[in-house]
Amino acid sequence: MNLRNLRNERGLRRSFVANMVGICGKHLNDIERGRVNLTQKVAEKLADVYQLDIEEIFKLYKEGQNYE
Repeated sequence: MNLRNLRNERGLRRSFVANMVGICGKHLNDIERGRVNLTQKVAEKLADVYQLDIEEIFKLYKEGQNYE
């Protein structure tokens, strides 16, 4: 499981999550794929959107680094 799987599992569009977090869809895509670093600030906002602990967000992010 990674951030992209979580988003899809919850039936959320990338544009919706990106808007809630305050970033563009491309940047969220890059985060989900582990192409860019996940900042504490964005991780906190993702944790709010997904109602998860921030530690779980970072764990899912690390799984996404192995995406490709």
